[in-house]
Amino acid sequence: MLYKYRSIKDFKFFVDIILNQRLFASPYFKLNDPMEGQYLYNKGELSSSLVSAIRGEKEKFRICSLYREPEHPLMWAHYTDGHHGVVIGVDVDKLKYDVRPVLYTGLPHIQDYVSSDTAKDILCHKNTVWEYEEEERVFVSKNPYIKVEVRKIILGSRNQDKMIIEKLVNKISPNIEIVNSTSDKIY
Repeated sequence: MLYKYRSIKDFKFFVDIILNQRLFASPYFKLNDPMEGQYLYNKGELSSSLVSAIRGEKEKFRICSLYREPEHPLMWAHYTDGHHGVVIGVDVDKLKYDVRPVLYTGLPHIQDYVSSDTAKDILCHKNTVWEYEEEERVFVSKNPYIKVEVRKIILGSRNQDKMIIEKLVNKISPNIEIVNSTSDKIY
C-alpha cells in the first residue's frame, strides 16, 4: 500500500478520490519542489536539440506522488494542513502503471542519450533534503488520473470532519478502513 497525504480544504477533491477511486497526476512543473525536472550536464555535452528533446520528453508525463510512510509528522504538517486532513492508503496496479521510487541523490548528471526513460530518471531524482518523504512516483502520459483501490483513510488528529468523512466513506465504499492518526503521539 502507498499513501497520499491530503488536505480536505477543497472537500470535493477528497470525495472524487473516494467516489471514483482515482488520484490526480500533475505535470512535473506544477509539483512543489522548484528543482523538479532539473539535471546537470557538462558544457558542450548536450546540444540544444538534446536539451529540447529532454524537455519535450519530461512534458509528456504526469506524475502522481505517493509515499511509503503513512505516519510521518513532517508529511502531516506539510500536506494535510497541519493534521486537519487525511492520509489515503491506496493500491496501484504496477502492471498497468510505471511506479518508480524517488532517489535522493541530488540532481542527475545527463550525458547524451535521450529517451522516455531518461526523462523519468530525471524526474525520479531529488535533493537529499527531501529524503524523509520516501516518495514513489506513478507516471502517466495522457490521462490526468490514475485508477487506484482506496483501502484506508487515516484521519488527522485535528480533523474536525471525522464524523462526516466516516459516514460518507461508509456509504460510498464500506470496505475502506478508517482509523485515527497516531503520528502526533510518536514524538
